[in-house]
Parts: sequence; structure tokens; C-alpha cells
Amino acid sequence: MMVIGLTGRACAGKDQYAKVFASFGCQVVDVDSLGHDALNESKAALRKAFGQSIINSGEVDRKALGTLVFSNTEKLRELESITHPKMVETCKRLIWEAREEQKPALILNAALLGRMGLEPLCDHILFIKAPLLLRFFRCRGREGLSFKRFLDRERAQLDIVPVTDVQGLDVVVLGNLRSKKVIHRQVITYCDTIGLRISSQR
Repeated sequence: MMVIGLTGRACAGKDQYAKVFASFGCQVVDVDSLGHDALNESKAALRKAFGQSIINSGEVDRKALGTLVFSNTEKLRELESITHPKMVETCKRLIWEAREEQKPALILNAALLGRMGLEPLCDHILFIKAPLLLRFFRCRGREGLSFKRFLDRERAQLDIVPVTDVQGLDVVVLGNLRSKKVIHRQVITYCDTIGLRISSQR
């Protein structure tokens, strides 16, 4: 079974590619959603680190926490030190389970693939890129972020860049300009390139 790291900056369109992989019989792990679980599991540590203001009705207020950490690199790294280890362990468990179930591939859909140290778990890495303004409009439509808050998030992701080689792994970079038909064809071509047999009809 192959493990493919699917990465790129906020609102580049990773989820669109992940859906195509899923339609081909691959298991997709949305690492961001694992982060939501890790936040709730780490409530006490987060309250201690960031104060009561990030707790609302007994739950972690993700919006308040995001506002706090995305404008402060030190606080962001502190948050990551609390949540990332839990997320990585979950990824390892899901990879093992997927191997047991003989899935053709498992897709780690993670913007912070490198920062989290998930790259050594991967056989291949696929980087999705899209123009900044297009990503902003997607982000505004999805989350209602202002341009300033979007730029704060961008600054927090400056280390997420397309490179050709990561720890000896080839990195394939694909451009996403909205067309679902093009994305579908890109994924098929990519699977052919890495020798991944897919189950969906073409």
C-alpha cells in the first residue's frame, strides 16, 4: 500500500483532489479534522497555555484560538507542540489499519505535512498550488476571513513551499484553477506515473 502526502497552502484545493482519490478507492485522512479532535483532547493544556479566553461553553473556541496564534509565531509553535504529536500518532494508526484492510493507497491530506514530521511516513508527495487571490476568495467564501486575517495565515505557512525533493522523495506539483474535470484527469495521470492502480472507471 502506498502512502501519499497531499499538501499545499490554505484553500489551494487539496480537498478537491482528496475527493477524487477517494472515488478511486483510496482512504483519505483529513489531518485538519484530526486537529479538531486533538484540540478537544488537549483542552486542559490549551487553557493553561493560552488562557480561559479560548474556552467557550466548555469547548475550545477554534476561532478565538486561531486569531491568537496566527498572528504570533511563538504561540503558534506552542499550540503545535501540544496538538501535533497526538495527530501524528493517529496518522500512524490509520496507516497501519489501511494496510491491514489492503487499501490501494492512503492519502494524508495535510497542509503542514512537513512541519508535522509526516513526510517520513509517505512514499510520494503531491503539492497543490493555486494563485494567492484565488485562495483568498475561496477562504473568504468558506470561512469569512478578512484579507488581513488571510495574510496572517499566509505568514504562518511560509514554510509550505513546492520543492522537487523531500527526504529523497520526488514531489509532484499540480496547479489548481477550479476545473473539476482537469483535477480528475490530473489525478489519473499522477496515479499512472507512480504506478498506483485505481478502481474508478475512466
